[in-house]
Amino acid sequence: MKTILKILRNCGVFFMLLFTVACNNNPDSPVPKDTWNYYASKNGLVNNSVSDLKFDSQGNLWVGTEFGVSKFSNGTWTNYNTPQGLIYHQINSLAIDADDIIWFATPYGVSSFENNSWNSFTTTNGLNYNYAFDVAIDADNHPWVGLGKGVSFFNGTEWINYEKDQGNSLVHNIVRAVVIDDDGNKWFGTEYGISKFNNNSWTTYLAAVPSADFIVTMFVDSKNRLWVGSLAGVSLFEGANIIDYSLSDGLVYDRVDAISEDQSGIMWFGTQYGASSFDGTTWKSYTTANGLPDNWITGITVDAANNVWFGTKSKGIAQLIRPTI
Repeated sequence: MKTILKILRNCGVFFMLLFTVACNNNPDSPVPKDTWNYYASKNGLVNNSVSDLKFDSQGNLWVGTEFGVSKFSNGTWTNYNTPQGLIYHQINSLAIDADDIIWFATPYGVSSFENNSWNSFTTTNGLNYNYAFDVAIDADNHPWVGLGKGVSFFNGTEWINYEKDQGNSLVHNIVRAVVIDDDGNKWFGTEYGISKFNNNSWTTYLAAVPSADFIVTMFVDSKNRLWVGSLAGVSLFEGANIIDYSLSDGLVYDRVDAISEDQSGIMWFGTQYGASSFDGTTWKSYTTANGLPDNWITGITVDAANNVWFGTKSKGIAQLIRPTI
């Protein structure tokens, strides 16, 4: 009798182990869920309409908004606006150079912030036009600014300006996006195509679809590939090939306002109707239905822990802490 009970007990343990293994390998079994943190004006953010956000080398988060700038450091918010020295309260974009000088593009010029001191630049100082859409930093730590009228480059002493039909081949004067790749190419996204500039040589890229020529944002990834967000989706410049992605491929919406890359090489895209991630094969989308506070994503950045931060048009910031399975 004891032998029979022992056999039955051992069989029970065996089948329990089988059940456990089966559950762990069952694709329908529960998996860790995404975790979200939210930050808004009620938490100390200067304004809930976020336009751009980036981390400096110390891990501080800098946020440009419709009404001022916020710095998030060790759980504490510090806010800056025109009384502190910012040239104008509306921030269109920001960039951080190798010395942690922060550059802000605004509708009334460009401001820089260094060691708690502000400097501002307008047409009075040599900027080609006051309305600044975007700013990028080159390998020499100098800013290039996309304007409502051409491009301005600051060499540390003076501004050098480029316009369409003034001795160069900038394709269009309204320059909404600026990025610089690892080869030193300056890419300017305009309302009518893209211009690449290097060593005084210009190359123009025009799309077959007019809406794809209206460039909203650009990004250079870790493989030195250019991603272009437009009114027609996102395009990847991969050598001589251009690969287009849109709603029909899995992108949550065709107008792309923000692009970033995480440490796993996954690309992230912000649109007016949510955010999408793309690992090269699979698309996944995030909206207010699964964690975002607002569907209009205006900025994306990634922290040292590989968490993704989203700036939104009206509901502040969302931090996505992804599970490790």
